[in-house]
Order: sequence, then structure tokens, then C-alpha cells
Amino acid sequence: MSLSRNELRKLGELGLARGEGLPALMRAAALALARARGLDGEMSLRLRLFQTPEREGFEALEEHFARAEPDALGQLYEVLLEAGGRKRSGSYFTPGALALQVTRAALSARGDTLPASVCDPALGGGAFLLAAAEELARRGAGSRRAIVETRLYGADLSPLAVAVAEAALWLWCGEPDLDPTPLRERLLALDALERGWEQRLPGVGARGFELVIGNPPWVAYAGRAAQPLEPSVRRRLSESFRAFRGYPTLHGLFVERAAELAPNGVLALIVPSPLADLEGYRPVRRALGATHAPCEPLLELGQDAFEGVTQPCFALVASPGGGAEDGRPFRLVERQRARGAASEVQAPEVLTRIASLPSLPRELFGELGFQSAGDVAKTLFLRADAPDERHTLPLLEGKRVSEFRAAPPKLFLNPDPGALARARCRVRSREQYLRARFVVRQTAKYPIAALHDGLPFRNTLLAGFEHEEISPALAVALLNSTLYRALHLALRRDARQAVFPQVKVGHLRALPRPPHDPGAFRALEGLTRRASADSSVAGLRPELDGLVFGLFGLTSDERDAVRRFVLRCAPELARAGI
Repeated sequence: MSLSRNELRKLGELGLARGEGLPALMRAAALALARARGLDGEMSLRLRLFQTPEREGFEALEEHFARAEPDALGQLYEVLLEAGGRKRSGSYFTPGALALQVTRAALSARGDTLPASVCDPALGGGAFLLAAAEELARRGAGSRRAIVETRLYGADLSPLAVAVAEAALWLWCGEPDLDPTPLRERLLALDALERGWEQRLPGVGARGFELVIGNPPWVAYAGRAAQPLEPSVRRRLSESFRAFRGYPTLHGLFVERAAELAPNGVLALIVPSPLADLEGYRPVRRALGATHAPCEPLLELGQDAFEGVTQPCFALVASPGGGAEDGRPFRLVERQRARGAASEVQAPEVLTRIASLPSLPRELFGELGFQSAGDVAKTLFLRADAPDERHTLPLLEGKRVSEFRAAPPKLFLNPDPGALARARCRVRSREQYLRARFVVRQTAKYPIAALHDGLPFRNTLLAGFEHEEISPALAVALLNSTLYRALHLALRRDARQAVFPQVKVGHLRALPRPPHDPGAFRALEGLTRRASADSSVAGLRPELDGLVFGLFGLTSDERDAVRRFVLRCAPELARAGI
């Protein structure tokens, strides 16, 4: 019988409420599974999980687990990790079906040869080793006992996680006389990022593992979601791992370490989708490319692959054979949701050609927005149609900006210096905001731009500045055009995802500079002024797109191909008259 995530959580919370703690709870669940299968004999007492004394009072838990499968043991452990600790550790419940899907992709990358050694360096509750064991048995790799005794390896920082995985694999084997000692030699409580431990394992040595698989913890050490890291540890990781440069993350380190653990083997890890193409992850891709080649296109698993977590992710499967150390982006078969259709996005050739042209001036774009994090929204902001006596400074937000137009702000800030200092915030001077001649929405799938009158704004907007080559009115027209939106959607995979799309300064700077045509420039500038004064922008769409398409010399067929591509990636733009 399969238990749902909610059932597991309720059962676990019921047990934890008795105050015995997680080890006693996991022991009770494992014992229920063992008794139901007639496996509670002498050998079961050698399992690490059974080294603690038996407790009473887990009757409800034992009743349910007597009818469950062995993988429910690891699933129970993973769903009960404390929420805050789970965020810090980056560990999430891995559904068995997802582990099996990634396992099959990894085995396919090996062709007809089944791996003699499979390692999960971030073991957790053992979901991936169970999936690997099941699939190896199905493909004729030997008896369950032989698979458990000779082919499976794993490591985890948590001794309890290792004990849970050991018990789950022993129960899966289903032989009461199986001595768990061989498992104890292969499932280790240690930091898999430390080097050398794998060479001491039986049957591994210097040649490494033939398959490294798993779902490493997703932890960032930079950016808004950064977790704290001791300076000495940060320095050591920076010196020891190429992948710790750029945007440093724990999962990036595991990618590099997995490649080291399987120098002649396949690796298959679930990682966040931005690792495929975000510039900050280029060092990770370079480190992997030194020894392994991704089996492209790589399958995206959807933003909802993990219940309770909204994060696009994919299965990074790579085979030995490096040489591509340029850190180029990986090609993905994109999928918005786990149950949705997956397809590789092919942009029209004309977009590839235009994207190779010289880019817009770097000085044209920058960041000036008011940074608001933590409790700032609760303590300093007022959402209303008008200011009050304390909240006197209007702040323009991204959601108030549409193409060519900025609506009056409905957010007001308390500009008191003391309040700002306590919140560790600062407001730029009026002169600095006056430098911004146009703004671009930051939280959007594609560029949405409007002229700006100098009002202070939040960091949900990016700043556009005066430039001798590209006037503000020309820049706004270009960014709102179908062609420039198509270019952004073609160049940025994250722009096509359903959650957390963003337009960044680097994205805008990478867009192509238009061919110099004073007449077309004047026409586009005039269109921006008309659209900024008139709310019916849709009527100007054919003129806008015709001018921009004409600037780049697109044929009628190429224009149609660009429109179809945009509507496929952003169907909501059909309302804009594209």
C-alpha cells in the first residue's frame, strides 16, 4: 500500500507528539514493516535503526506501516524534517515515481551495460537507491540480495538518514537471514563533499562509481535566499571547487563532486532549472564539462515536481567524455508542470541571426529601485490611493507599469531617516531618480517599458537612461515590440517558465542594437509619444511591429514565424493584437 505525503505527515506528527523524538518514531515504523513481512528476527537487530530501545505507544503508526511498502520508511523520514531546518538544508521529499524516472534516464544513458556500483552522495531516506535497486532487479542484474550486498553505496551527513536508508533497503531485499553488515560498509554517515572516502569502499577504488544518482540539497550561499556560511568554510570551498565561483550553491558543489565520484561513469542529479543556463552557474557547467558531457536535451521535471515547493527543476544526466569547458547553456526539453507535456523549444532561425548582432549599449540600463526585504513592507509601506501623514513618499511598482504607460502609484513609503536606518534601507536622491528616463518591469516574462517622469520606484522596475545612440522613446518602442519580446523569450529559458520569470539588466543589455535608420528611429519615437498619451495602445501594434520588423529587414514569412513563436511562449499577448 502506498501512503500519501499528507498521511505520512499526520502519522509522523502523531508519533512525535508523544515526545519520543524522530529516531524512536523511525524505529517503530521500520519494526512495523519488518513484523508484517516476518523479518523481525535476529538479523533485523543488527540494523543501525534498531540499536535504540523499542518504545510503546505507536499503535496507529504501526497499523498503517504494516500495510506499506519499504520506500514509505524513507518518505516518512523526509517529510518529517523540520520545516526551517529543511529550508536551511535544502532537503525535500522525493516521490518514488520521480526517483524511478530519473533512474531510468540514467540507465538509458549507459546503454545496455548495467552499473556494478551505484552511489547516492546525498542519501536522505534512500529513495534513489531503492529506485535503482528496483530497476536493476527488473533488468536482470541479479537477485535482490546480490544487488543490495554488492552494488549500492551512499553517504549522508545525518546518521539517522543513513540508518533509515539501510533499513529500507534491507526490508526491500526481504530475506530474514541477510546480514546488514555489507550495507553498513557501503552506507556511510559522512560529508560526501570530502574527498577520498570513496576509494576506501569495497568494490570501488580509484576507478570510482559507474553511476552517481540523487537529489542533492538545494542551498544558495549568495542572493536573496542565501544561507549563512562560516568565512573559513567559504574560503575552503572556494579553493577546493571550481563550481563554487559565480553563484555559489551547495547543489553546484554536488554536481562537481558527482563528476569526480564517477570519472568513468554516468551521473544523474535533480537540480534547479536555472543551473542549465543562468550565467552565475557557468562555473558549474565548466566544472562538469571538464570530464562529462550532458545527455541533451535534458528533461525538465516541472515547477511542481516536489509537493510544497515551487521551483522548476530538471534531471541533469551526463556521460563521461568532457572537453566542453566553455560553460555553454544546456538544452532542455521544457515542461511547466510535472503532468504537462514536455517539448524542446525551437526559436525561428531569424531570431538566432538577429541575436548575434552587436548588443545595446551597456550604459542604457541599470538598477535604481528601492530595495525592500524582510519586514519593510509591514513597517514602512502604505498601500492606498493617497499618502497619509507618515507615508508621504510615492513609490512606483512594476505592476503599475504597462506597455508605454505608468499608472499613478498606490504605494507610499515612510521616509523617516530613523525608520529607514532601523530597516537597513535607503532612498536614493530625487536627482538619481530623475536620471531614469524610462523604466522596464523586472517581474515579467518579456520586456514591458514606459517613459518615466522621475518618480522614485521599487526594485520591481529597472532603470533606463539617456544615451546618445538610443533615445528613451526609441528604447521604449523597441522593448515593447513583438520582435524584441520574441528575442527575449528565445534567449532566456526562465522567461518561458510559468513561475518567477524575470527581466534582468543583463538580459536587456544583451538584446541587439538596431541598424541605424534615422527615419525609422524618428517614427518609433513619435509612436512612443503617441502611445504614452493614449490608452488604446493595441491600435498602434501593427505600426510598431511593422517599423521594427522593417528595421531588421524581416520578410513576411519571417514576421509570421516570429509572431507564432511569441504566441506559443506567451499566449496572453494575443490580446495585445500580435
